[in-house]
Amino acid sequence: MSDKDMKDLRDDVENAVAAANDVIREILDQSSLKVGHKPGEGPVTEADHAADEILFKKLNSLIEGSQWLSEESKQSTPLIAGRPTWVIDPLDGTREFIRGLPEFGVSVSLFIEDRLSLGVIGLPRYSEEKGSIFSGLLSENNTEFKHDGGLVPKLNDHEDIRNVVVSRHDYEWRRLQYHIPFPTYPCGSAAVKLIHTATGIADVYFSTGPRSVWDVAGGVAVLKAAGGVLLKIDGNELVLSPDQIAIPPYVAGLEGSCRKLLKELNL
Repeated sequence: MSDKDMKDLRDDVENAVAAANDVIREILDQSSLKVGHKPGEGPVTEADHAADEILFKKLNSLIEGSQWLSEESKQSTPLIAGRPTWVIDPLDGTREFIRGLPEFGVSVSLFIEDRLSLGVIGLPRYSEEKGSIFSGLLSENNTEFKHDGGLVPKLNDHEDIRNVVVSRHDYEWRRLQYHIPFPTYPCGSAAVKLIHTATGIADVYFSTGPRSVWDVAGGVAVLKAAGGVLLKIDGNELVLSPDQIAIPPYVAGLEGSCRKLLKELNL
């Protein structure tokens, strides 16, 4: 796929994610919310399903023969290695969504020939007035980070650690902040935490797991386009694939800061 084709595709995906943002905001403005529960997993709401439906409708036909892997959709056939694959979390951070915290997002990613090539994150509650769209294009010849349609310059790598972001579970239950020798704060959605690192709000996102590929792939594409990295806790690169659902513990953010945190934690 040419660079022009990829840019045109990115525009289509951004529009689809914006539509998912809108439907989630509409449901937020309702007087009540329908909430169910997935056995052994967690809550699911009508917003999860509505966003999934609109994304499937708008994305599935963009690439002939593409495959669909979503947290909220059943796979009709096994994935075939090498074929273009959409990896979707229509509402990442459902628990925060239910709690009324603005720490949830829409995550869309595309793998081409098993390589993460595009990611788009929608934040429905980026502000009270409107949602926001972040995208990362990772083609062989071109890497671009965009926010609401405008190009964003890459982050300058450094070894400083001003802020570390962790999950609410790690913060509220595991008390991970007492083991990290740097300012640490909690946030819900993995997609939102990855946007925090891509935009420099946090230098490192430390995840103890468990995570799934649909939780992180879209945000990782944005982070990489912004100049960041995704590392396993042994310091090696963590390469994502739609064939590997479970994601091991990781650090994400600026490489210098990530490696400094791993060294300080003796991991």
